[in-house]
Amino acid sequence: MAESSTSSSTEASSSFKIVRGHGTSECADYNVAWICALRDTELLAARVLLDEEHTTPPYNTEYDRNTYICGKIGEHKVVVACLPSGRSGNVNAGHLTGPLFHTFPNIKITLLVGIGGGVPRQEPQDPLEDIYLGDVVIGWPGDGTPAVVQYDLGRWKVDGFEQRGSVDQPGWHLTQALDIVISNHEVGQTDFPKSIARLQKIPKFASRRPDEDKLFQATYKHEGDYHSECRNCIPTNLVKRPGRAKARPDGSFKFHRGTIASGGAVIQDGEIRDRLSRECNNARCLEMEAVGVNDNSRCLVIRGLADYADSHKNDIWKYVAAGNAAAFAKEFLLTIKGSGLGELRGIVPEQRSKLGPK
Repeated sequence: MAESSTSSSTEASSSFKIVRGHGTSECADYNVAWICALRDTELLAARVLLDEEHTTPPYNTEYDRNTYICGKIGEHKVVVACLPSGRSGNVNAGHLTGPLFHTFPNIKITLLVGIGGGVPRQEPQDPLEDIYLGDVVIGWPGDGTPAVVQYDLGRWKVDGFEQRGSVDQPGWHLTQALDIVISNHEVGQTDFPKSIARLQKIPKFASRRPDEDKLFQATYKHEGDYHSECRNCIPTNLVKRPGRAKARPDGSFKFHRGTIASGGAVIQDGEIRDRLSRECNNARCLEMEAVGVNDNSRCLVIRGLADYADSHKNDIWKYVAAGNAAAFAKEFLLTIKGSGLGELRGIVPEQRSKLGPK
């Protein structure tokens, strides 16, 4: 999946330059954690959209073995952390964020930003509300339902499986700011086009053709190998719905709010996808890290949809999806004011975070 580091570096350096800033000498000055799982897509998108990068302040590497990228977006000082290659999942996400919250004691909000598998709507009334590849899903609580559900944690009873794992709503500051982002988008007052244009200075983030977004019937299995891009799949098994060109005119940026289902496995089966969605409050996205990160009430999960979590899964849309998720995360940070976070305490109590040099 991932290209070599040499080719990626060459491609980026020919058309895009990182902006270096003065930064700060103290970990305590950073207030936002940006977490991602994939180096070649999610981490790259995060770095491209930082307004500037800083030299990482010194910290206790005897306790914290993570390596961080620090920078700034708008009024916020942001620390970006990524899972090691091949170490995805909720458990590894917890291993990453535990030391991070100690090293950076004044983290006020956490953004989990990356790709996931989309769950198409069943007979949507409005095609604009259906799920298409490249769309973004934000974990959002419904009426009495959580933003994130852990679908593989629970207990088996005589009448079936009872799910027990879930995550509380993101919190007042995040949900209120998210409403403003939505309102700004509706009246055309966001920087989404600017962020996407910045990402597309790196060719791998270029937009995809509408006909490359293919949704097959949940019961129809992929024909060919992983990289065949459905060339051997029979078109009559495609779901009959408005094409992407009509549903997303001019490549319009679309995001959805709803439940995200999180678990320890990659889902590549349309029938299992749909069943898990039904069991998880009609979840719109399936992913693998949210429960591991989201052990506090100030985490917003942002997922760009790279596939439909079925046997036709491939890598065609992963850069577009990762870029769109990062663009949404940046817009969110440009909307929420740094001064509005001042009253919040860091995620880890300060008396437990005196582990590194100040």
